[in-house]
Amino acid sequence: MGVLRIISGDRRGAHLRTPEGDETRPLRDRVRQALFNILRPRLRESRVLDAFAGSGAVGLEALSNGALHATMVEPIPAAVAAIRDNVRKLRYEDRALVIQGLTPESPARSPLVTQSFTLVFLMPPYHSGLGQAAIADIDLSRRIAPEAMAVCEVHRDEPFEPPPGWQISDDRAYGITRLAFLTRIGDVN
Repeated sequence: MGVLRIISGDRRGAHLRTPEGDETRPLRDRVRQALFNILRPRLRESRVLDAFAGSGAVGLEALSNGALHATMVEPIPAAVAAIRDNVRKLRYEDRALVIQGLTPESPARSPLVTQSFTLVFLMPPYHSGLGQAAIADIDLSRRIAPEAMAVCEVHRDEPFEPPPGWQISDDRAYGITRLAFLTRIGDVN
C-alpha cells in the first residue's frame, strides 16, 4: 500500500499508521490532495465528520488544514486503534473524537457529539451504498448543520443519487474514484 502521510497543513509530511489487512481502503494521496485543494476555503472553523474513517487520514488532514474538530467513526477495532495512535502522534487529542461503531448510528446517537457537523466525509467501501444511506439517515441529518457540505466517495461506475434535501454541487473523477460534493437544499428535518 505504501506510506500514508499528511499531505498539507501544519502536520504536513507526518506519517500515519494504517491498519493491517485489506478491510480499509485509504484515499490515495493524489485524490486527497485534490480534495483538500477544493475544500481549503471551507476548512477553517469547520466541524468534521469522517464517517468511514479507516486510518483517520481524511479527518486528520482536515485538522491539519484548520478544522476546529473532527469526529472519526470506524467499526473495525484494528482501524480504531490506528486512528487513536495517529491522533496521539499528531497531538490532536483536544480536537478529535474517535468512535468505534457504525455509521450512521454511532455519530447520530452518541452523547459525545455535542455540535453540528459542517463538513461530512462519506468514504465507505465501493459499491456498498453506505454513503448514500448515511446521508439520507434522518437521525444523522439532524446532526448536520444547514450550511454543511458532504463529500461522498464512490467508484466511478457506481450510481449515486443525492437523497431528498441534498444536491450535487460538484462531481469529480480521479481514475476509478468519483467524489460527489453535496450541499443542502431546503429543510431535511
